[in-house]
Amino acid sequence: MTSDKLKRSLILFKKAMDRFSEVMKEPESSIVMDATIQRFEFTYELMWKTLKTFLEDIHGVRTISPRQVFVEAYSLSIVEQEDIFLEMIKSRNLLSHTYNEKQAADIYKKCPSYLSAMKDLFAKLLKESS
Repeated sequence: MTSDKLKRSLILFKKAMDRFSEVMKEPESSIVMDATIQRFEFTYELMWKTLKTFLEDIHGVRTISPRQVFVEAYSLSIVEQEDIFLEMIKSRNLLSHTYNEKQAADIYKKCPSYLSAMKDLFAKLLKESS
């Protein structure tokens, strides 16, 4: 049975993905790049926390860190490409600890693949929690 916490998390994660997707449709500029990166950051945070709640509610698996969440999700075949989720952790950590324009530009270029992986994960979570 899906908890209210998981239901709320899924709704917030979907809204964040929609906002992330929306900004990536804009023509590239420094402002759009900054907005895209910001939206990646908050969507990433909602994604791993939603997945953490899903693992607890649906599979009875307790995790504490994003890395542990993705490793467990991969071992349960919830995510198929563990490497992209582990790459997201690295990107998020790089962004939050230091701002480097070159790194930000590199991460911006990865955002379409990040969003695609997030959408695939969301669809799987929605299906399995229904």
